[in-house]
Amino acid sequence: MANAKMEWTPVGGSRQSYTLPVNFSRDYQELVQDETDRERALDGTLRSYSRGLKQRWVLKFQYISAAQKDQFTAIKQAQVDIDFYRDATGAKTFTGAWTSDLDFREVAPGAWSGSMVLEEI
Repeated sequence: MANAKMEWTPVGGSRQSYTLPVNFSRDYQELVQDETDRERALDGTLRSYSRGLKQRWVLKFQYISAAQKDQFTAIKQAQVDIDFYRDATGAKTFTGAWTSDLDFREVAPGAWSGSMVLEEI
């Protein structure tokens, strides 16, 4: 598995990137259209805005360093869209949002575990 990469632009800041070491496992899913993408027109007909399936990646990290956990905290606190690259040297996989809570916990002195859920927007 190659290194993954995240790029984002904090509000009022310059573009930043972070290359993830190969220290995570992943689960990939494709999601169907969200039910909130439907609404009623004035005449009562139901309108649906269809699009392709959305990607959802669950990245799970075990025993990462405090420095890597701090980088994830900074990304989460920026609360901006993230360009995700499955391969750091390849093309962008998708632009998404970090939709899960920041759930990294110290599991051993100086070692942290947790996960993040990235959903395509």
